[in-house]
Amino acid sequence: MRILIVNDDGISGRGLYALAEALCKEHEVTVVAPHTQKSGYSHSLSFHKTITYAPYNLGLPLKAYSLTGTPCDCIKFAIDVLMQDHLPDLILCGINDDYNLGTDVVYSATVNAALEGTILGFPSVAVSIGREHANDFSYPAEFIKKNLTTLLTLKRNNTVCYSINFPSQDPNEIKGVRFATLGLRKFSDRYELQQHSDGSGYLLLGEPIPLDNSPQSDVELIKNGYITITPVSIQDTAFSFMDKEAEGTICM
Repeated sequence: MRILIVNDDGISGRGLYALAEALCKEHEVTVVAPHTQKSGYSHSLSFHKTITYAPYNLGLPLKAYSLTGTPCDCIKFAIDVLMQDHLPDLILCGINDDYNLGTDVVYSATVNAALEGTILGFPSVAVSIGREHANDFSYPAEFIKKNLTTLLTLKRNNTVCYSINFPSQDPNEIKGVRFATLGLRKFSDRYELQQHSDGSGYLLLGEPIPLDNSPQSDVELIKNGYITITPVSIQDTAFSFMDKEAEGTICM
């Protein structure tokens, strides 16, 4: 299988390395990743900016490139330039070193890179694990390796990618696998002044706020020890709010 791997933690990300290492011996793997950390870049693309790339040695039997762009740039550039003659069968994004649950997907560059892959017509999967478990990515990487065929054959169209989250790096602590809805996540965000040797500035910090979520949501299933698989769609029209009565009262 021909696989493209992208992340938002940068070309030196340990999750990316673990995933590439697990897959490259049996599959044709190409890695294209940002040259620096790009978390929270959502679906950003480098419009009206020059981007460059360079080969990068991961010490693995695969092709790897560092790109001076965003994760979505990495997807588009890989498809349009680096892999144009050998397009991927599957795109994997991650392994991200923090959850991408619920409304996190709005901000997540990992999930949005997978959505970009989907828009371009390729089966795409985002992979994440909780920060408290991100000291070891070997189990999530092996899980993906064992389930590649299933992931490739999941129902999809050109608006849907899949987001997988792991509650632990220890399979003995995991109760099973569940397809989950997106829950709600909110944080007690605050900007805190930080002092550094090169000056001061404000850092955005915050902790999750407890919310009532459906038992079938990714937020709750992760708490209960399940691996969650969530189909995420770029087609997010709120159809129940299409107010035809109001349409006739709007002035031109």
